[in-house]
Amino acid sequence: MIIRGILDNSLNGQLCIRGFAPIGDLAQISKADYEYQRKPIERDDILDFLEKQAYLFFPEIILGYKITYSFKGRPSPLLRIQEGRNFSSKRDNIQMKVRTIDYKQNEDVAGSSKIRIIELTFDAVNKPLSRIDGNHRLIAAEDSSISKVKRMIAPFCIILGEEFCLKTSQYTSQNMAINEFDKAIKVFFHNINTKTKPLTYEENLKVLIEDKRCFPNDELKDILGVEGVLTRELIDAYDYQQFTGIQHIIWDNCLTCYMYIFSILHENDKNVEKVLEALKSIDRLYAENVKLKTNSNFGLLCAFLYYKIQGNEMMFERFKNWVFNNHLFSINEIKAESLILIFDKIAEQEVKIFVAMPYFEKDPNIVREYNEIYENVVKEIKERYGINISLFPIMENKGETQDQIQGIINKIKQCNIFIADISNNNANVMYETGWARGLDKHVLLFREKNSEKPKSDYANDIYHEYDDNARSVTLKQIALKNIIEVLNKKFGD
Repeated sequence: MIIRGILDNSLNGQLCIRGFAPIGDLAQISKADYEYQRKPIERDDILDFLEKQAYLFFPEIILGYKITYSFKGRPSPLLRIQEGRNFSSKRDNIQMKVRTIDYKQNEDVAGSSKIRIIELTFDAVNKPLSRIDGNHRLIAAEDSSISKVKRMIAPFCIILGEEFCLKTSQYTSQNMAINEFDKAIKVFFHNINTKTKPLTYEENLKVLIEDKRCFPNDELKDILGVEGVLTRELIDAYDYQQFTGIQHIIWDNCLTCYMYIFSILHENDKNVEKVLEALKSIDRLYAENVKLKTNSNFGLLCAFLYYKIQGNEMMFERFKNWVFNNHLFSINEIKAESLILIFDKIAEQEVKIFVAMPYFEKDPNIVREYNEIYENVVKEIKERYGINISLFPIMENKGETQDQIQGIINKIKQCNIFIADISNNNANVMYETGWARGLDKHVLLFREKNSEKPKSDYANDIYHEYDDNARSVTLKQIALKNIIEVLNKKFGD
């Protein structure tokens, strides 16, 4: 494999070769040193960039090569190369051929300058070059299955160094002395990654999104995806400086915030009007809530927006209560994806309802009606809010003979919401209610309005009444209303 470049000294005299070569070739002849470099991370965005980007350009890839030699009494390899002489290394199986070109910079100036063009022939098997900057780009080129990507011409710089050893066979990690070039490579790596201050994502987005003349929507979509176009439309639709509650979070990150929100939404929620209404609503929430007003957590804001945009008010209320009950507003930084993943797992958990009521053994139709009422309530909550909720069948014992008392106790232990029909002070119902309270279940007390009034401590409790003459309507109403209230206030805690 052959690559060519121009040989010259850079800055304080560091000898370099600069040129252009297929990125696939550069990947083949180089490797990273993970003793001081970070392990590669998955960067599908770079692979996607190489394979699909219309405006494909990036800075030069920086590599290093250290020549190890053992001869004395002759000029060192780097000196010979700078003099325009050829060099070959048996150790790395590399040949360097140098060609010198004279040229005049200016016809009025006497003398001429020299350009040294160097041709390097590599044995790619050994991967003799070290990667200083551009490792992820080279990995992406290696991983790409598209041949044109590997053939893409990339700019490169090879920094040259040398080391003298008495015998190359003795050149091992155990007995080698500290080499100045090895040190220099690590310093170069450090300087490249710390001495420059890259533009923020917000600053990069601003260049593209705000320039409508150079980047009309169709081109912006190709570069940033549909999220870029929607972000531009949202910026045009509303001045973000009018927000008061969330202004301190998005003031310097407005484009980043909008891009991110659109990127995590489901396709049918990627709507400018939906997102704008959600932003206004969450802005009011932050402005009116002391615990949120001073919170600067970008991830928390985006998670609030995510659930608000979905339009499921119960799910949003459950998320809000979960945040407050667990003091998540106290966390300085957490990713929205993490919050959403955790809460979705919580929301998927089944909410089970157990109903304790008098046993109507003489009229199975009454039992059937109660079951139908509560089953309809559960069905409506499922359909309206998408909550995973279920009902233990009321007074239905099917299958093998069981210990009914133990069965009831087990169901009370398993339930999340306990409903007690305390009409006429049934002793069994009162006993089961005491169990539920002892287990710290969410308890609801219902009573038929014409029944005997509650006795003992239950007389002091809040209970909800229904009319036995319109049971299917009135009982459903109080059950639906109060179960939803419990779900809103207590679940997600």
